[in-house]
Amino acid sequence: MGGVYNKGVNLNRRERNIAMFGGSFNPPHNAHVELALRMREEFSLERVLFVVASDPPHKSIDGGVDANTRLALTKAALRDVDGLEACDVELRRRGKSYTADTLRELARRYPEARLWLVVGEDMLENMPHWREPEAIFALATVAAASRPGALEDIRRTAAGLRARYGADVRISAFGEEDVSSTAIRARVFDARPVSRLVPPGTEELIWELSLYQPAEIRLAQTKLRASLNPERYRHSVGTMRCAVELAERFGFDGKKARLAGLLHDCAKLPHDQILALAARYAIVPDAYDRANPGLLHDRVGARYAREAYGVSDAEILSAIAGHTRLEKGMSAFSRMIYLADKIEHTRDYPGVEAIREAARTDMDRAALLCMENVLAHLRDKGCDVQPNIYEAIEELNRIIRSKEERH
Repeated sequence: MGGVYNKGVNLNRRERNIAMFGGSFNPPHNAHVELALRMREEFSLERVLFVVASDPPHKSIDGGVDANTRLALTKAALRDVDGLEACDVELRRRGKSYTADTLRELARRYPEARLWLVVGEDMLENMPHWREPEAIFALATVAAASRPGALEDIRRTAAGLRARYGADVRISAFGEEDVSSTAIRARVFDARPVSRLVPPGTEELIWELSLYQPAEIRLAQTKLRASLNPERYRHSVGTMRCAVELAERFGFDGKKARLAGLLHDCAKLPHDQILALAARYAIVPDAYDRANPGLLHDRVGARYAREAYGVSDAEILSAIAGHTRLEKGMSAFSRMIYLADKIEHTRDYPGVEAIREAARTDMDRAALLCMENVLAHLRDKGCDVQPNIYEAIEELNRIIRSKEERH
């Protein structure tokens, strides 16, 4: 990032400087946070208020996300970030909100403070067309962010505003990666990861609340939330999120991974219900299943996903059917869903961080570590070992050796 161009400006560090940073924040992303932190540092701002825009009258905002949800996303983005706060001042006001009105309200709330308004270069250029620009420039000092290569243009714009309105405009060269909320919404819709683009709290809410997803995913999530306990639902959402990340990393179909991850535990029900569904689907438990009826939920789940959720894709159903009982001959896609189930972000058990680290570069090695971890856990507890686990481990070792030999 470049420097701030404010020669001759004497900023009083003892003065309360409070900035308004307005937007729809649909969703808020890392560049929003980085820009606010940059402005806070450069201009000695005590606080930057992320003023979430209210819902426009008579129409839905892009993605169908209402103002209160966008406020929650913004609060999650700024959690534990010093000096940055989500602000609901425009949500509390009836009717359409204008920047001049919001600044007047903030002036009433903070009568002793100097107010600032954070804008981008496009917004700065359009400010003469805003409602009451004279009032805006009288109420606030404008902190304008300039992208690389646009500094001379924004300087000319600022000079024009000074000449026309007496505006006090400060310019900061902001060189962070250009990220847009529109692109983030599109990535979520297309089952692509956004973990590098949005703060962790925001990402978690996007997945948990099924925001920006296709209608069929929103419907499936609503149904799943009603049928599982909160902890199991949260794990299912975490597995969906992790499966999308692994799919992008290792070249699988993200949309299939999303649905398989979401529904992998759709039949994680009380044992009597699982056994009743198994009987209905003519799934005959073996001795190990009868001793551990909960493990039937994978094969029962594949049939239930078809019946209750309308899933017909064979690869998705196979991955659901094989995500707990390890079998020789699992497809690469099934191994990926198995891995996502074991390392999603709510999982916490000895060895999980090592498996996550392996999964950054080698899915099969990570899956092997998972299987070996399961085997060691069963032995330590004195439990019966799952049938075919040794064959599955041996097969994965062969796959890994074969890849190493090719390279």
